[in-house]
Amino acid sequence: MLEPVLASTATTSIALLFLERNASRLGLMEKPGGHRTHLDPTPVVGGIGMALGMLLSWGAWRELNPGPWIIVGAFALLSLGLVDDRFGIGPRAKFVLQSAIAGIALALDNNLLLTLGELLPGHHFSFGFAAALGFTVFAAAGVINGMNMLDGLDGLAGSIALVAVAWFSFAAWWIGDLPMMLGQLSIAGAIAGFLLFNARIPGRARARLFMGDAGSMVLGFLLAWIAIDLSQRPGGLPPVVALWICAMPVIDTIAVMAKRKRKKCPLMSAGRDHLHHLLVNTGMSVRSTAAFEALIGAIAGGLGVTMWLIDFAHWQMFAAFLAAACAYLYLFLAGWNAHRASEAVEMRIEPAVEAAGTRIEPAARRLPL
Repeated sequence: MLEPVLASTATTSIALLFLERNASRLGLMEKPGGHRTHLDPTPVVGGIGMALGMLLSWGAWRELNPGPWIIVGAFALLSLGLVDDRFGIGPRAKFVLQSAIAGIALALDNNLLLTLGELLPGHHFSFGFAAALGFTVFAAAGVINGMNMLDGLDGLAGSIALVAVAWFSFAAWWIGDLPMMLGQLSIAGAIAGFLLFNARIPGRARARLFMGDAGSMVLGFLLAWIAIDLSQRPGGLPPVVALWICAMPVIDTIAVMAKRKRKKCPLMSAGRDHLHHLLVNTGMSVRSTAAFEALIGAIAGGLGVTMWLIDFAHWQMFAAFLAAACAYLYLFLAGWNAHRASEAVEMRIEPAVEAAGTRIEPAARRLPL
């Protein structure tokens, strides 16, 4: 039963050992600078390794295969991500291409968000084909970009994706779709193989390699596909529970967009304005930050699944999600405001301290990244 998972993990790990050594020849090295926090050039080949692990597992166990159009969509996004990692693509062009690839693949696979459930008491939200296609593209692009935005700290995006896939696997098992469950666990196996190289485990101070846009786009797309597939079948997972399981990429994206809107900054540009940047800047270690955010994702997914199993109404689960999102947004913005105020105080104090012969570095510069 676990053979596909182990095969996916092993293949990913072996592929990454080879890719890590040849990343420079492939031009897949991410250099420090800009919004990046790492100090040394680092291979950005994790996405390729995970894709190879999944592909072997799906090829060897055909019943776990997500279907040809999902595989085509995943590898189209992998290719787009590799071009971006190698040469760079503007954020608007990348968003348009992501949306087009995801929309076409999901439509051809006949996986569209035709219903959202009873999000208001007595009001069931259902769509015709055109509206369903538009909403599906919006939702898939949101999850893809959410995963991309979370990929800013060693072990973070992979851990959050792993937690989400684990909850989706439980949901597939609960509704009795064992092939779907094992297919998702093969994805989890590939992520685990990647985290062996990317997470800050004891004895390793830095990630050996990154997943890059190639990896984050593929993981975001697969999470969107799983959520739609499980939630659009009779007796399946309620769509609002899928929202709870994907809470971290969804809510973090909303919070960052709200912050950038207030500051009148470009909404889609890269930046160091996420929750993980705030936590690190205020003293939390990279390892603890990744674990903390993964824990938030695990708790959110657990709350959604628990409400489903004890038969909460869809609108009650949705109202609880909105309340949680508002609380997250409030704490996120308040945390950044407090951090900026602290930095401003330090900047005012620093000249006086320097005059006395002692120098104090601002918090954001003295904390280890």
